[in-house]
Amino acid sequence: MIRFLFGFVLGAIVGACWATLMAPAPGRDTRHRLEEAWRERTSEETQARTQEAMRRAREGVQTGVQTARRRVEEALRAGREAQEEAEEEMQAQRREAPEGSTE
Repeated sequence: MIRFLFGFVLGAIVGACWATLMAPAPGRDTRHRLEEAWRERTSEETQARTQEAMRRAREGVQTGVQTARRRVEEALRAGREAQEEAEEEMQAQRREAPEGSTE
């Protein structure tokens, strides 16, 4: 067990030294590059999500407008029909009423 632990610790130390020596840039530069890459990726994801949300909102608004337009047209049509029926009813009452009588 002790040999395993000793080998593990020695391997970790050798690996850390090797990585430090073979790093293509100093730690500060590497961290900066990683941070920039993260910001770009995050920015692109945020932009994509925003565009998708805007697309969905636009579709929702268009659907709402179409639904409202259809309902208004139906209400106007029903109003016109009711007006025509009322006018016909009034004309029929006028024809049936004797001349000179007032109701």
